[in-house]
Amino acid sequence: MKKTAVTILKFAVSFGILVLIAFKVDTKELWQILKTAHIGYFIASVLVYYAVQGVSAYRWFLLLKPQGLKTPYSRILSFYFLGMYFNFFLPTAIGGDAVRVYYLHKEEKRLSHSTASVFLDRDLGMAALLIIATVVAAFAGTTIKGIALTPIFVLISLAFLFANLAIFYRPTYNLLHSLLKRTRMKQVDHKVESLFKAVNSYRGHSQLLSVAMLLSFIIQLGGIASNVLLAKAIDFDTLHGWIDFLVFIPAISLISMNPLSVAGTGWREYSYQIFFQSVALGSPALAAEKAIALGLLWLGVMVATSLPGGILYIFQSSTPKAEAETDQDDALTVSDEALEPGKP
Repeated sequence: MKKTAVTILKFAVSFGILVLIAFKVDTKELWQILKTAHIGYFIASVLVYYAVQGVSAYRWFLLLKPQGLKTPYSRILSFYFLGMYFNFFLPTAIGGDAVRVYYLHKEEKRLSHSTASVFLDRDLGMAALLIIATVVAAFAGTTIKGIALTPIFVLISLAFLFANLAIFYRPTYNLLHSLLKRTRMKQVDHKVESLFKAVNSYRGHSQLLSVAMLLSFIIQLGGIASNVLLAKAIDFDTLHGWIDFLVFIPAISLISMNPLSVAGTGWREYSYQIFFQSVALGSPALAAEKAIALGLLWLGVMVATSLPGGILYIFQSSTPKAEAETDQDDALTVSDEALEPGKP
C-alpha cells in the first residue's frame, strides 16, 4: 500500500510540473517547434545515445572482472537495456539499478559481487559528470540569474567525495562505523560494512579503473553531444555554444535524479527551461518554448533508447518484480563470507 502511494505521488508530481510548464508557455508555438524539428538530427541524436548505452554497458562489463563474474558482454548489454526500461517505463519501487543487480545475480548467483559492480558503475558515472560540470563552470564562470554554479557543483562534489571516502578509505570508514555504532544504527552499519568489503575488492585494479573512468567521460560527453544535435534540430543557438551544454546537461542530470518524480520527468523539462532560456539566442519571445522543446526532444530520445529493454522484457522467462525488490533490500546485507573478494 505504501509503495503504491509513493508511485501515485511520483506520477502526481511529474504531471503537476508538466501542467505548470504548459500554463507558462505558448503551447501552440511549442507544438510548432516540435513539429518542424529536423528529423535527421533527431535520428542522429538517438543513434549517438544508443552508442552511449553500448559504451555504458561495456564499462559495467569491465567492472565484472575484479568480482570474478564472467557474464558475456551481449548479456550485460541486454541487462543494461532492461534496467533502462524499468527505470523509465515502470516507475515502481524497483529501480533500474536493482533490476540490473537482479538479472546479473540470477546469472551468476553472487549477489554481493553483482551489487558491487552496479554500484561502482554508477559511482564512476557520477564522478565524471561532476568533474565535467565543475571544471567547465569554473572555467566559463557560468551563472544562472546571477547565481554562480561553480560553488554549487563544488559542494556537491565534496559531498560525493566524502561519501566515497566512507566506502573506499578505511580510516574514514572506521570513523563512520564508530559513529553508527554509537547511534545504535546497527542495520545501517551492517549495510555500510558489507558495501565497504564488496567495493574494496577493486583495490589493485588501477589500470582497469582508469579505463572505466575514461569511458565514463566518453559516456557523459556522448550524452551532451546528443543534446547538441537536438538543439540543431530546432535551430536553437546558445550564448556560449558547447560550453553551455557541458555545464547545463550535467546539472539537469543531477536534478533529474530527484526521486519524487517518474524517471525525472517534469523536473527535467522544467530545468531545461530554467537553464537554456537564460542563454538562448534569437527571438526572446520563443526562448522558453525552444528550451522546453529541447527537453521534450531529449525525453523522446530516452523513450526511443529504452524501448529495446521492453522488447527484451517480453521475452524473459521470469519477471524481476518481486525478486528484485528482495534483492534491492538484501543486496547489502549478505554474509561477510560471501563478500570476500573472488569467493564464489
